[in-house]
Amino acid sequence: MAILGIDYGAKKIGLAKSDDKNKFAMPLEIIKSDNQKEILKRIKEVCEQEDIEKIIVGVPISLKAEKRDNLFRLKDLENKQMQEVLVFVDWLKDNLKLPLEVEDERLSSKMANRLGRGEIKRKGDDDAVAAMLILQSYLDKNS
Repeated sequence: MAILGIDYGAKKIGLAKSDDKNKFAMPLEIIKSDNQKEILKRIKEVCEQEDIEKIIVGVPISLKAEKRDNLFRLKDLENKQMQEVLVFVDWLKDNLKLPLEVEDERLSSKMANRLGRGEIKRKGDDDAVAAMLILQSYLDKNS
């Protein structure tokens, strides 16, 4: 069984998956659609094909360093991008029968773009690489 990582964006959704032992994350694909039915259909297909047991979605938490009791602060909830991601997370929870958790995605897109300058990815794959970085962060914390 594997874990699916998701980097949500309004135009593109990056997907990554873990290996069967949940040690390493790999970029998988990018969904380029704004049609919810198509997005859901593709995510369900990936979950079935890849034997997914859990989904991890990256959330955009502010970089401000301060003590937190939770993953994100009340101020984070005022962020438009955070609100969009949380709506997406709730929608997934309502439409999939898999456990779903959120993971800090701070700097994942920036790091994915940097990796893009090397040989790890093809041009335009940054969303799948960002999903891989989000998932790897989750795997590292939970190993």
